[in-house]
Amino acid sequence: MAYDNKEQRRVYRHTVRFKKADDVLLAVLADRLGVQKATLIQNMALLAAEKELQKLGLGAMAPQATMGAAARC
Repeated sequence: MAYDNKEQRRVYRHTVRFKKADDVLLAVLADRLGVQKATLIQNMALLAAEKELQKLGLGAMAPQATMGAAARC
């Protein structure tokens, strides 16, 4: 996928494995939200990370771009 804004490109990869039922759940949710599964998983991971940072009192240290992506989930 090509992005007009080069800063929006995702260049880091992480392999994540799911059970079949969890994969189906993610596929259905992504379809209902109108996003790709990878985008859904990324947004959910960033949202969870932001919540953990807030618990540690470090929430304000997260970059705004990350918070914006996570908030869309």
